[in-house]
Amino acid sequence: MVRLKYFTGFMMAAALGAGLAPHGASATPLAGQTACWQSNVGEDPRPEVSCQSLTPEFLRKLEHATPAQVVKLFGVPGKDGKPTYFEGVGKVPGFRNGYVDLVYGSGRVTKLSAVTTEFQNNGMAGPEMDFGWDAGKGECSDFPGSTHRCNAPQ
Repeated sequence: MVRLKYFTGFMMAAALGAGLAPHGASATPLAGQTACWQSNVGEDPRPEVSCQSLTPEFLRKLEHATPAQVVKLFGVPGKDGKPTYFEGVGKVPGFRNGYVDLVYGSGRVTKLSAVTTEFQNNGMAGPEMDFGWDAGKGECSDFPGSTHRCNAPQ
């Protein structure tokens, strides 16, 4: 389910995990980035990067949220300053790195799609897990304990 446009986010998380954080950062991080992200010299902070772990509990908070609530939850404005795409980045074991795409209708989130991997003690990414929610269709999740899997065999 990982699309090429999201490959950079996963590479960024992998680089952080390997201890390759950007050096000589000069840009001021956004509020939701202060614990995990610094931009490269001369680069503006990426407005979609957040230190928010993408756990199922957090992702459920996005269901029916307004754009302002979404921005407050992530602590960053979203890609291109729009609250529709975010990346969670962290290198603490158990942190859920990944991305979230959001769709709005009538001023509230009506659909979300997320792909996450858990940062492991050895610095590697765990298995990829999908989480999806649609206001009309409900939720699917590849997280442990889910009864409705996103990637269940057909």
